[in-house]
Order: sequence, then structure tokens, then C-alpha cells
Amino acid sequence: MKDLNKKSSFDIPLFFAAIMLWLIGLALVYSATVIHDSGPLVGLYKQQILWIIMAVLVIMAITSIPGRYFHAFAYIFYGLSLVMLLAALFMGISAKGAERWIMVAGFKLQPSEFAKIGLLLVLARYLSEKTVSLSNIQSFIMPGILILVPFALVMKQPDLGTAMVFCAMALPMFFWGGLTFFEVFLLVSPVISLTLSAIPLILSYESHHSWGILGSIPWGLFFCGLCALLYFLRPALFISIGVIIANLFTATIVTVVWNSVLKDYQKMRVISFINPQADPFGAGYQVIQSKVAIGSGHIYGKGFLQGTQTKLSFLPEQHTDFIFSVLGEQFGFAGCTLVVLLFLFLLVRGFLITQSLRNRFFNLVVIGAMSIIGFHIFVNSAMTMGMMPVTGIPLPFLSYGGSFTLTVAILIGLVLNTKVSNQDF
Repeated sequence: MKDLNKKSSFDIPLFFAAIMLWLIGLALVYSATVIHDSGPLVGLYKQQILWIIMAVLVIMAITSIPGRYFHAFAYIFYGLSLVMLLAALFMGISAKGAERWIMVAGFKLQPSEFAKIGLLLVLARYLSEKTVSLSNIQSFIMPGILILVPFALVMKQPDLGTAMVFCAMALPMFFWGGLTFFEVFLLVSPVISLTLSAIPLILSYESHHSWGILGSIPWGLFFCGLCALLYFLRPALFISIGVIIANLFTATIVTVVWNSVLKDYQKMRVISFINPQADPFGAGYQVIQSKVAIGSGHIYGKGFLQGTQTKLSFLPEQHTDFIFSVLGEQFGFAGCTLVVLLFLFLLVRGFLITQSLRNRFFNLVVIGAMSIIGFHIFVNSAMTMGMMPVTGIPLPFLSYGGSFTLTVAILIGLVLNTKVSNQDF
């Protein structure tokens, strides 16, 4: 009877949504690489077929493992992921200026991808046993260390995109682990201050005129609003002082870094996010070509294998980070809408699983896994439309890549596992 209940608890709609997205991604990878008759892109779609088959097998394997084992071995998984990150630093294969790859049984794997899984499991284990609160700052010491170690190792590679994923995963898990919305806002407020305080610097660099006080208005309004919230909501005094100091520090340090640390070409990378035309043949090239590809698709697209930007290889990394541009050019607004709806269905279906879970560890695993996938979807699609900086974050299910495909498969497998294992743990 227990086996029958487990089979009936397998979330078939979620599983088939993932399969449909992988098949769409396979078609896009094929269309983005089939035009090459020589070079490293030849036959990549065949490799992607193998990765997808392996992904399905991984999902089946993870779903069949009792969920209590993931709880029991969480710290071991985390430790192994750190070992892989260290191996990538000292024995890794250099690619595009970053040592991110290691060879395992003839396969080239990206340890930073699997570090997401290790951190997810260990945070879920810790937060299932301990609650966090800004009122008890000591409650953040251990989870802070757990995040900081892989964060530092990944930044050493360097891989800013994956480091951002660690933080994006941790915040929803902290919320589920005891933080209030207000406390989450206070945690991210220094990042908002950093972003807003960079506005006058960027505008001044591009126009060669100082924006001075006028450019500082957005940050000033935000900081005044933050102080007003602290006054009316009255958190503990040390929290208010800490938040104010953190916001002032980030607003100050961004000016120091901009004026004294960043080189001109690095500044142009930042500026190209706001205005790609400022460096159309350099930092802004990818975004410009991506927007051209997506816009040229109009409502229904140019048709499968008919995209001119894709066929002429105007768009770099069109089979990986910019696969959404291939979708937009060939299938237009309608195709993009269909894929976005599939993404939304998968995410909503995943989060709804938490309503039926009785185990805190399982809930945190689902929250973390769906947060990772959701962050990748949002940042990548926004990046291809010029709404976010180019960070090298691939699009789940659609982008080519073995390590990332297996990472997504593990995440989906863990989510499906929680529903199956919920009955006996």
C-alpha cells in the first residue's frame, strides 16, 4: 500500500512540464548550432540529447531515494561540493578567463553548479533545526559561514553569476526559516543603496558632466524612506544602527571603487547595461544583437531555422546564455509567451507542493530549489532584453550545458522527492 501511495504522489504535471521545456530547449540548441559545419559547435545538439536523457535518469534516481538520506548526508554533500570547488581552483580547466571546470570520468563538469545543490541541502538542514532572526544576530553566524565559504571560492574563479544565485536562494529560505518581510527588506537594503548610489557616477561618466546632488536624489529618497521605516516600526536599536551603517557604507564604497579601482573598460561594461549603444562593438554588442533578434521575431517569429541573427551567428553564446534570443527571433512573442507560461506553471506547481508537506526540511528544499530555478529564469530572460547586466547565468531547461542540465535535473528530482518521501519521513 505504501508503494502505491508513493506512485500516486509522484507529481506528473511538474515532471512533464520539465520534459516539455527540455524538448523546446533541444530544438533551440539544434537551430542555434546546426548551421555550423566545422568548429566546436558542430553536433552540440547530439550532446544535449545525451544530457537530457541523463537528466531524466537522474530525476528518476533521486525520486526513488528516501528523502531522509538527503537530510542525513546534507553536510557531506556540502563538503564534497567545497572539495570540487577547490579542485576547480587548483586543478581546473581554464575557460574564458575563469577556472571553472574539472574532468570527471571523461566529462567536463562545472563544480560551481553542483555547489548550488550542496548549499541548498545544508541550508535546508540547518534552518529546519534552527530559526533565524535579526533580533538574534548570532543565529546568522552559522548560515552566514555556510554561504560565505562557497561564495568566496566561486568569486575566486571568478563567477559572479553563481555567487548571486547563492544569495538569491538564501533569502527565501531565510524567510521560510523565520525572517519577516521587513527583516528581509533590511537585509537587501544595502544592495539597493549600492545600486542607487551608482546612478550619478554612471550618468556623469557617460555625459562627462557632474550630476552632483541631482543624481543623488534616488538614493536620498530611498535612505530617508528607510530611516522613516526604522523609526515607525522600531526594531531593536542595534538593528537600526547596523542597517543605517551598512547602507551608508555601501553608498560610499561604490564611489571609492568606481573612482579608484575600476578600469575604464570595466566601467564601460556597467554603462553598456544602461546604454548598450555607448559601446556598440564592445561591451554592448551582445545586448544589442540580442534585442535585435528578439524584436525581429514580432508576434509569431520568422519560423524554425529561419532566424537571420541566428543563422549568421551575429549573437555570441546564442546556444547557451542567449538562447532566449533564439526563441524570440524564430517563434516571436507567441513562442516566448508559451515558454514563460510553462516556466510559471512549473514554478507555481513547485511552490504549491509545500502546502502538502509536513516536514520542515522538505519545505525548505522546495523553496530553495524553486528559488534557484526562478532566479535563473528571471535574470537570464531580463538580461537578453537589456533589463539586467550580462552575468553569464544560463536559462533553465533551454540553454546548452551538461553541468547545468544535471543541476536542474537534481533540483527537479529533489522537489519531486519531497512529495514522494513526505509520507514516511
